[in-house]
Amino acid sequence: MTTSCDTHRAGLSPGMRDATECSPLGKPGQGLRPDLDRRQTGRQTVGILNINKPKGLTSHDVVDIVRRLSGQRRVGHSGTLDPLATGVLVVLLGKATRLAEYVADRPKSYLATVHFGVITDTWDAEGRVIETRDSSDLSMEVIKRALARFKGAIEQVPPMYSAIKRDGQPLYRLARQGITVRRDPRRVEIHQTRIVDWCSPELVVQIDCAKGTYIRSLAHDLGEAVGTGAHLSDLTRLAVGSFRLEDAVSLASLQGERANDRWKRHLLPMRAALGHMPGVAVDLGTARRISCGQGVQLEVAADASLCCAYTVQAENGDPRLLAVLRRDQKAGLWRPHKVLRAL
Repeated sequence: MTTSCDTHRAGLSPGMRDATECSPLGKPGQGLRPDLDRRQTGRQTVGILNINKPKGLTSHDVVDIVRRLSGQRRVGHSGTLDPLATGVLVVLLGKATRLAEYVADRPKSYLATVHFGVITDTWDAEGRVIETRDSSDLSMEVIKRALARFKGAIEQVPPMYSAIKRDGQPLYRLARQGITVRRDPRRVEIHQTRIVDWCSPELVVQIDCAKGTYIRSLAHDLGEAVGTGAHLSDLTRLAVGSFRLEDAVSLASLQGERANDRWKRHLLPMRAALGHMPGVAVDLGTARRISCGQGVQLEVAADASLCCAYTVQAENGDPRLLAVLRRDQKAGLWRPHKVLRAL
């Protein structure tokens, strides 16, 4: 599993729509200008985009589109969505890419549609149907009782169509060869589930969970729990931490504002990725020690393991993000985890 690879199935499916259907910038991965990201072309764009990923594109397709839009290569995302899925994809540009792991660690919220009575080899709607079962007698009460088992810390077996590696090879490559291998269960955390709609044979459910949760696995396991089998037929990511779907921008909007770089108005500052951490303003001497990799003493909440250090610009009083620090409990110091600005 890659960092925060919630609901991740690597690779493209047959017939998957490519980005030219929604992008005037051309096919993802092709036509990248050779001068992208040359150091001599000036400063990089730095910031974060909360993008509503359309169905049919891989997360990497979206990154490729933003690379061409921004004219730079240093672009990444904080957690993969399958081509099937829509919703929040946090894309980071420039040195903001160094913050991807902090976004990836945040809780996720999904709206999932589970189709009972049909099992596929990928556990989602893009796979091949391998079994059908009668689900005509399935009731809401049976589903509610089964769903209650999937709350809190649970053991979950990842799908074969995933990027988890076995002997250096991603499982999805083995799956494409018809090979199935044993996958060890992984502990994941389901914070809450809420049934939104039930219209047999499909259930719509909101799932709030921690990183690393495979919603496809949850759909499959729920189907086995009620005895009918099931697969994930639709998925929308509603939130990643504080990045919410209602605040996300569409790719079409970004591309429509390419002229004069108007798309940049959708960029969020780097601190948007760190809002869950306490922030501390530091003086110039402390900032220099942090910039040099030294540990410092700070007054931070006792239960915090990470914090953000800021300096204050004399000209306007605005805080500037300097570094993310990690608590060294034994030494009683805060040590630089990632220095984001040199002094």
